[in-house]
Amino acid sequence: MMTNKTQKNIRLCSTIAFVLCVLWAVFKTFVFIGLFTGWGGVSEKVVWSENKPTKIVFFVAYLLSTVTLIGLCFRILFNTMKGMRERNAFPQNNVKPLFWLALASFTYFLCWMNQPILRGTSGVHFQGANFILPFLLLFFAFMYKVAADAVEENKLTV
Repeated sequence: MMTNKTQKNIRLCSTIAFVLCVLWAVFKTFVFIGLFTGWGGVSEKVVWSENKPTKIVFFVAYLLSTVTLIGLCFRILFNTMKGMRERNAFPQNNVKPLFWLALASFTYFLCWMNQPILRGTSGVHFQGANFILPFLLLFFAFMYKVAADAVEENKLTV
């Protein structure tokens, strides 16, 4: 069984994560506005006259992966908080969003590390984080699935 201290710690971490997700969403909003206007801390706005189709595809992928990643984080947090009310630290409805989070994080990190494409640099660059972080999230999603299945099986046994 989960102790009250564990529940408090999970709630505290979830609250902090929620605040960080909100801040992240606000920050990314300014970044995307800045890419069009040069405002909001972005050093250079995008020059759309060169390689426009490539930049549009890249920008859409970056925007969608960012929105998806933030949305999945919120969904996982809300599912976790709902699960905590039901005294379940591993709600089953977090399994699929965690797998999608791994995929969205790959796309997000690939776009994030290649932002210079929007400013005229050619070529896509891969770094270790493009593969390591999504792999770790995928591994975590599998481990979470095992834990959620164990919790469900335990409920049926008792």
